[in-house]
Amino acid sequence: MKKLIVLPIIGFFIIIYFTLTVFVLPEMYLSNEHLIPQPYFEGKLSHSEINLGESFRLEIESGNRGEYGDIHIVSVAFPDLKVIGDHVQIVRYDFTQSPDYIVIGEEVGARYSGGVEKTIAQYPSIEAMSRPIHPGSQYFFDIEVTPENSGIFRVYVKSVDIPHTSNLSHYPESGILDHQDEYVQVFKVNVNP
Repeated sequence: MKKLIVLPIIGFFIIIYFTLTVFVLPEMYLSNEHLIPQPYFEGKLSHSEINLGESFRLEIESGNRGEYGDIHIVSVAFPDLKVIGDHVQIVRYDFTQSPDYIVIGEEVGARYSGGVEKTIAQYPSIEAMSRPIHPGSQYFFDIEVTPENSGIFRVYVKSVDIPHTSNLSHYPESGILDHQDEYVQVFKVNVNP
């Protein structure tokens, strides 16, 4: 007799539970406002022209002009180097996480997918990261570079904030695409023989 009363009550609560989890709670979650972090950076070259064997410095100031974000990344890549080695030295660095050195052939994220889509690194880079990234935060990442060959030496710089919710979540927002199919700002130095 008790089973006849208890079973319908349990069934009723199971129906309410599934109704809430399938129809009510997802709608409440989707109606929440999503935060949009907005990274930026400014880069300054010490020289636009040097002689082979000399060094130049690239000073990068980066931050978040948008809302709160989980992760702030600044990537500095060297398409004219095969290895970073002694050619690149970090002079100033105040990001909260240690720099990550990417080597040629390493698997890296692509197309602002947060690591879902992958590609293979075609040139070395250094990634600086801070987490979390508060609105108005500023970080510095300065490097000294000694090119190994004469000619035009390029440095690709980009910044991405996670969650990546729109085109505002990366900087630059347009322009030249790198090997990760993400936009970069290109800094060039003419290296004389």
